[in-house]
Amino acid sequence: MIRLANINDLEAILEIVEDARKQISNLNFKQWTKESNYPNAKTFTTDIVNKELYVYEDGQVLAVMSLVKSINPDYEIIDGKWLNDNKYYTVHRLAVKAEARHLGLGSKMLEYAKILAFKDNVSLRIDTHLKNIPMINLIKKANFSYCGIIKIIGEQIEPERLAYEILN
Repeated sequence: MIRLANINDLEAILEIVEDARKQISNLNFKQWTKESNYPNAKTFTTDIVNKELYVYEDGQVLAVMSLVKSINPDYEIIDGKWLNDNKYYTVHRLAVKAEARHLGLGSKMLEYAKILAFKDNVSLRIDTHLKNIPMINLIKKANFSYCGIIKIIGEQIEPERLAYEILN
């Protein structure tokens, strides 16, 4: 079941992030590094307070996703073109616990995000690292359209991200 996260979920969420860090490190690119300390407990606590953090729970928390409803400054400049210039929600910080990978939970989280966005009559955007092949495949499977490359503000190493959007 997918539900809004609460502060009691924080420890499980941080364990999922550690799993994701290990997978990213094995894929040999720089995102969510320990050095960057992102995402962290403060990031997720803010998401919880803003009611923008969701978890997939089946006896334990197995996946996490932020669904941010405010404008993303990183998306203001794109080498490419968004599908529209209307209001949008953004998926961030999507991760699945290592033992639950390949169970379709990432797809379920994205489908849930689409339901929430489309219910509010907005598009849904997401970005990922150029080398994050598992996430790229997940995004394509969810029928997002590739829009171009954005740069993460303040990211010193490998700031480019592939940007995608899906319309209602």
